[in-house]
Amino acid sequence: MLKLTILLLVLAVSSRCSDSCEPLHAQAHGINLVCCSLNHSLTPSCEFSALCHEQCSCFLTITRDFDCQLKQIESGKYKPYQWLDHQPNASPLSCRQPNLPNSNSPYTIVVENSNGSLTKEFLLGSCSQNVTSITFQHYHPIYDSIDFGECFPNLGSFQVVLLHRTRANFHTSLRNLKYLRVLSLVNVDFEFWLQASPFASTITYIHIENSSITELPKWISTSKSLSTVYLKGTSITSLSPIAQLPAVKSLKLSHNRIENLHRLLFVSPLLIHVDLSYNLITSFASHTFSKCVDLRVLDLTGNPIKMLPYKPFAKNIRLKWLKLSRTNISVCFSFFNFPTSNTTLSPDHFYGLASLKTLSLSRMPIQTISPYSFVPLKSLRYLDMDSCNLTRIPQAVTANCHLARLNLANNMLHKSSSMPPEVMAMLSGLSQLKIDGNPLMEFPASFLLISRENFRLLRHLLHSTMTLPVWLREPCAPYYWSMHLANRTSNLKSFVNQYDEKRMLKSGLGYCREQYDWMLEQMEVYRELEKNSGQFSKTTT
Repeated sequence: MLKLTILLLVLAVSSRCSDSCEPLHAQAHGINLVCCSLNHSLTPSCEFSALCHEQCSCFLTITRDFDCQLKQIESGKYKPYQWLDHQPNASPLSCRQPNLPNSNSPYTIVVENSNGSLTKEFLLGSCSQNVTSITFQHYHPIYDSIDFGECFPNLGSFQVVLLHRTRANFHTSLRNLKYLRVLSLVNVDFEFWLQASPFASTITYIHIENSSITELPKWISTSKSLSTVYLKGTSITSLSPIAQLPAVKSLKLSHNRIENLHRLLFVSPLLIHVDLSYNLITSFASHTFSKCVDLRVLDLTGNPIKMLPYKPFAKNIRLKWLKLSRTNISVCFSFFNFPTSNTTLSPDHFYGLASLKTLSLSRMPIQTISPYSFVPLKSLRYLDMDSCNLTRIPQAVTANCHLARLNLANNMLHKSSSMPPEVMAMLSGLSQLKIDGNPLMEFPASFLLISRENFRLLRHLLHSTMTLPVWLREPCAPYYWSMHLANRTSNLKSFVNQYDEKRMLKSGLGYCREQYDWMLEQMEVYRELEKNSGQFSKTTT
């Protein structure tokens, strides 16, 4: 009997929900209203049917054509406005009495470029609705006077996404929200309030972009639910509140005015992604990221960082991607913190990064690198050293047996000795070696150490060589390639087919054959080194 009673109660509740959750698409007075039902679908031909996913919900858009009556209709003459499915209704709509359907269903409201005064009154008239999300694509200062926490107590998402910068004051409108989870403000100049807000315990995502905001409130650091912070194009200089977030997972903080990190400690052990690119950071400490044991991505690109501290990433054993491009790092510190060289990177800088897959050092003022700098990088697959003023390939790159791609474009490699055979022999298994943009004047004999079976690497080097000065300055260069690829049946040979022996002799370049044979003989001593490097077999299996 008890089971039957419970079943009847469930059916009764379901029936009431079904009755109060009717499918509807109405367009009137500059409002587009789509309501989805739990048990019934919109008309199949309705263009908004894709919004419905078998749940009770309503989507209301206030367009630029919105109009309603500001004057409240007298109670004796008031006739509730009817929202008709796929039918127009020209009856007057009272701003304060919109009589929206499905009052228990969660409402998502989008405000386009509509009249500010009318829209404010309409929103106040909709306070009885279960509004869970509101997005402003045009924001009028008059909206600052609405207490959204009181009007829409269940509001979980508040977004202002504008095309042009607008000033706003959210002290009254947002401070009292209790269940806010998403806050997104784009092109809005504002400042947070000092008093703590109830939503500090519920907020999970904050996005602020292109704003004059100068600081985040201290109370935000108490949030145990905030997992993602996205700040871009702001005037924020300090990350103290963010560094203290206990459970944050993603920090995307590029193009702000963030300065010294030396005294900060990011405390969240859940932090996975940190993007601090293009700020004003000059230094950080060995402890700055020491608590981020699960950190996978760290981007410090474009900061005027002058030095790396001793073992700065020792605790970041799961880090996969480290980007230090466009920094001013140039000093290596020894164990006793005395500079060992003005322009040298050392193994201490990468200590603990055995899981690192990608390292970007492009556009750094590096002239020399310790031969053992990259020894800690046991898993490195891609090394980017574009535009580092290197005059030769550093021997340090031979320490990474899993290295597959090496970018040395736009450096100062100009002689044959810039690509030493003892280094090239160990790189013969690379799938990509970028040397574009180098002023190479001499054909490197070490190219002949590249296995003829490594088609991908040969193709990269051949195409790059054809764009470098050596192709025109060294008459034999095209013929060296032609002879080296003579036994290849692939289409790679087609790029140098025209440089055959007949043309070589006709051009008076018969000595190119002798020089080629001499270079082969000189490289023979490194051949065993190339075979024993083991890299090619790893990249082709």
